[in-house]
Amino acid sequence: MDIPCVTVRRTGDRWGVTQKGMNWFLAEFTLWQDAIDYARGLAVASQNSMVEGEDFQGKVALRQVFSTDAQTGMVRVQSLAD
Repeated sequence: MDIPCVTVRRTGDRWGVTQKGMNWFLAEFTLWQDAIDYARGLAVASQNSMVEGEDFQGKVALRQVFSTDAQTGMVRVQSLAD
């Protein structure tokens, strides 16, 4: 699957949101859920994207693919298992 991937991962005592391939964070949050919500918003805005959320140990705990139907504008979310 070759689509942009927005990733949430631990950065010190905060949660950082970045896009795979970038060496910097787009945003940082105190709460994991806030970081995931922000990442999901970015994924919806880009129309076709993946969100990966890592846990405290750096393992992927959440993986979702977001796609937008070109005709209806409906956003579909598919959760993927490892």
